[in-house]
Amino acid sequence: MVTYVVSAPRSGMNWLRYCTEHFYGVRTPGKTSLISADECPEVAFQRSHDALNLTKRQRHAGLWQRLDPDEMSEHRVVLILRDPLETYARMAKRALHRFKCYSGNIQFYARANAADKRVYYYNDLVSSPDVMADLLEFMDITPAEGYCKPTRVRIAAEWDQLGANSRQQYDVKQAVGGGSKTKDAPQDFTFHQRALCDWNRSRAWRHLRRNLSDEEFALLDRFNPPATLAPPTIWDRITDLY
Repeated sequence: MVTYVVSAPRSGMNWLRYCTEHFYGVRTPGKTSLISADECPEVAFQRSHDALNLTKRQRHAGLWQRLDPDEMSEHRVVLILRDPLETYARMAKRALHRFKCYSGNIQFYARANAADKRVYYYNDLVSSPDVMADLLEFMDITPAEGYCKPTRVRIAAEWDQLGANSRQQYDVKQAVGGGSKTKDAPQDFTFHQRALCDWNRSRAWRHLRRNLSDEEFALLDRFNPPATLAPPTIWDRITDLY
């Protein structure tokens, strides 16, 4: 059984990778974190930033690989969600064609006929060692030789230092993208969206409301979506194409 982890970029994947490699000694897909491919050819899980390929970054493997929800019957699926306005501002840079992976990942999760699947939220994974422990247990990773599955007590005991180490590494490896913007306030979960105007906020929510079913949209309830949205103007309809 393979675990597939689906998340938009900058939604906690590097933090999950860091914890996985630190505690289990097994490599995770992407740029080398703690363990290289030479040290561990196999990976602990598979991942995708755009499971339905809605941003047209066609991949058959790797970080942007397209996944078939009908082929998940013998696998586990994890969806990690960050506040959509944070993703829209930080990763998508206010462009809907980049933001499509966010709604597409939710659609993939809803359609996936997985043996078991769960949703986790960025805020919880960053702030709660218990939630991270729950996710690691769910993925049921086999530790490398010399490692053992971590207890919740151990994860909690090492939590703060691991977070500091991970953010420092992120600043180095993601320097081109500006590194961590909230390293001095890692639990400031609305940092990026404060730069959005009301029009951009409405635009992001309108995209999600238009593309997600009621059941899918309900996964975003914790982010306080607006109860109503003004009908789009002609200008909105034009700009929503981009």
